[in-house]
Amino acid sequence: MVQRKPLFEERRGLFALLGAALLLAALFAGRRLFRQPGNRAEVFWNGERVWTFYLKDYTDSVTVSMEQLGFDVPVSFELREHQIRFVKVDCPDKLCEGFGFIGLPTQTAVCMPNRVSVSVVE
Repeated sequence: MVQRKPLFEERRGLFALLGAALLLAALFAGRRLFRQPGNRAEVFWNGERVWTFYLKDYTDSVTVSMEQLGFDVPVSFELREHQIRFVKVDCPDKLCEGFGFIGLPTQTAVCMPNRVSVSVVE
């Protein structure tokens, strides 16, 4: 009669691989969920960086216009809860307002007619 190994011993490698995959998934999810809001939003006009907002400083809703920053461009931004978005733009299609809030690194929103873009970086 052939003696069989217990189920766990037969599939030890499979359980170890599954456990490692779950651990990596938990670490990745935890890093994204509990990341401190240390990102900054860089505002570009005509391809040059003209202003930087540290998003961690904005928890309540604040609206800032390019005119307030010293530029004659009819564009405003809303900063809220560590995020930024275009509001009150003076362009025909207002597509840039449709981007909504951005706040994660590598996210970008662009207002082509006014040559203004916002990129979030760490």
